[in-house]
Amino acid sequence: MSLSEDRVSTMAHEIIKCIWRDDLADVSDDSRALRRVKQSLEAFFGAVDEIEDAVRAKLRNKAPGSRDYETLYQKFYHDEMARRGL
Repeated sequence: MSLSEDRVSTMAHEIIKCIWRDDLADVSDDSRALRRVKQSLEAFFGAVDEIEDAVRAKLRNKAPGSRDYETLYQKFYHDEMARRGL
């Protein structure tokens, strides 16, 4: 899932706003906190892209859209997410 820089920025601002509103953390440097949230989002979505690519590679001999494909896709996807600790 490739997201634009604007979309990641919007999500990061929303996360920071929720952290402040719910008083979940004390942030001394707003720009540093925002930058770190953006980096974390980009790393997460990058990992999701890698996982999806790996799962599709495992299923390259299966017909997309078939019941078997969907079942195996979910299994492999969850296994890969767990393996990476996501």
